[in-house]
Amino acid sequence: MIFSLTLNAALDRFLYTDALIEDDTVRVDRVKDYPAGKGVDVSRVINELGGHSVAVAFLGGHTGKVIEEMLDDEGVVYATVRSEEETRTNILVQTGSGQYRMSLPGPVISVKEVYKLYKTIDVLLRKDDYLLLCGSIPEGVSSDIYAQLCSRMRKIGVNVYIDSDKEPFSKGVEAKPRGIKPNIHELQRLLNRELIGEIDFRKAISEVSNKYSIEEILLTMGAEGAIASVSGEFYRIRVPKVPVKSGVGAGDSFLAAYCMYRELGETVKTALKMAGAASSAAVMTPGTELCRFDDVMSLASKIAVEAL
Repeated sequence: MIFSLTLNAALDRFLYTDALIEDDTVRVDRVKDYPAGKGVDVSRVINELGGHSVAVAFLGGHTGKVIEEMLDDEGVVYATVRSEEETRTNILVQTGSGQYRMSLPGPVISVKEVYKLYKTIDVLLRKDDYLLLCGSIPEGVSSDIYAQLCSRMRKIGVNVYIDSDKEPFSKGVEAKPRGIKPNIHELQRLLNRELIGEIDFRKAISEVSNKYSIEEILLTMGAEGAIASVSGEFYRIRVPKVPVKSGVGAGDSFLAAYCMYRELGETVKTALKMAGAASSAAVMTPGTELCRFDDVMSLASKIAVEAL
């Protein structure tokens, strides 16, 4: 079973308008809400692709209940760790010329709530399960929580993957997860240096893999596809050009599809092909709608996976 963890879940509210004009009334043509947070996105993608997962998340207040109702409507299985404070809302303004993202402050998580989280994880997960630790850390939660959870779960044989940034990511990597999924910016911040070109990317991936004994590193590169290192073997994933409606959730879709197909026992190449298809399909949908099953299946034959 695959479990995603979202410590800083959100409601993404998209406002669609022609343009933002300073000191003038801006008319919003349409409003659309989505359940969000990287781990939540992962579980939504797995559900869309016909797989099985459980989204574990801190949720609180009216917004938390709205997110639960939206996940119910989609058929996503979730395990809520209830927080006393309200789950955050992100405001995203989509205009004809671009997108503006405003992230509102999130809840402060208490020590008691963190304890409930650990207890929930301990009760749910078993040997050979997958635990995907995704996204940012809310106030009140220690920046080493991914490292703690990784060490705790690896001891019982859980396959841990981390998709985060900055200190939670760097500390989590030190706990030797099975896999990580950075983008180029996150990998640069992890190594504290600029990376230029694919040769540099591969050297950086090897450096991280060797230093921290990480078996699988999935580097997503947007429209340029991805580079993966799995058990010491490099793969280059090339994706087709597709119409872009929103870049939100492409990396989450990649990780979701990859882990889903690996958990099903598929080959590395098949998992990477489906990951590339899911990532490409995600940008074809508006807002945080993520990928659609039919788009993923249609794109799969157009994804090239080359062993390097």
